Amino acid sequence: MDKTERIFVAGHRGLVGSALVRRLETEGFTNLLKRDQSQLDLMDEAAVTRFFSEERPAIVLFAAARVGGIKANNDLPVEFLLDNLRMQNNVIRVAHETGARKLLFLGSSCIYPKHAPQPIPESALLTGPLEPTNEPYAIAKIAGIKLCQAYAREHGANFISVMPTNLYGPNDNFDLPSTSEGRREGKGCRSRCSP
Repeated sequence: MDKTERIFVAGHRGLVGSALVRRLETEGFTNLLKRDQSQLDLMDEAAVTRFFSEERPAIVLFAAARVGGIKANNDLPVEFLLDNLRMQNNVIRVAHETGARKLLFLGSSCIYPKHAPQPIPESALLTGPLEPTNEPYAIAKIAGIKLCQAYAREHGANFISVMPTNLYGPNDNFDLPSTSEGRREGKGCRSRCSP
């Protein structure tokens, strides 16, 4: 990657996104595009389209999500499914339409079946039932992976996905009240699979 390319880090304030920003800045990347939820609502299709049309990022690192623990996933399955689908669908589609040359989609290890073999091989995807306590989040992430694969196959887009394992560290959120409602934008680890 060229260190002056415009790189959009979606979810730059969360656990994974902030780690990506720190690493990129340490490596000398100088043109990072960062917007928090108050500046850019990724669920707002028109706002996402406007942002990409104006900023024209060459690279998109998608680390944004509505995340939460078991209670939040159980209490708000509709929100976890729809919010994550809206965010990722908007960004992935518009990234393609505005000519982003690369997109990295961060999924989650919870996309794999509850009883996947250990260590989990990539081939285990969609081979069994998901963990029920975070199924809506996992389904949304699987849809994002499949959408990236579809853009790659149909349009030759360089859109790839990675699945982090369980993570913890700076900018994670361990506050029980906020995790019971779910958080948007960053990634935090509060259940067996949240990256």
